[in-house]
Amino acid sequence: LRMVLSAFALMMILLVSFIAVGIEQKAGFYECECCHHRYVPSYSKVILSMHRGRARYMKCPVCGKRSWQKKILGEE
Repeated sequence: LRMVLSAFALMMILLVSFIAVGIEQKAGFYECECCHHRYVPSYSKVILSMHRGRARYMKCPVCGKRSWQKKILGEE
């Protein structure tokens, strides 16, 4: 019974985490420090990239440079 409850709790934590990342991915956009291109990254890029506060270390789709790209909330 303890194993089942632990597995269920882990599944619920993972489910809520993935939903939260999905909501975070859709809200706003990221801006490249180098070329100032604004874009919304894919769900997998958001999950796999390192982050620090509201910035993520990602590769810009336009200039191809990796940098800490700042999250900007609002309309594009």
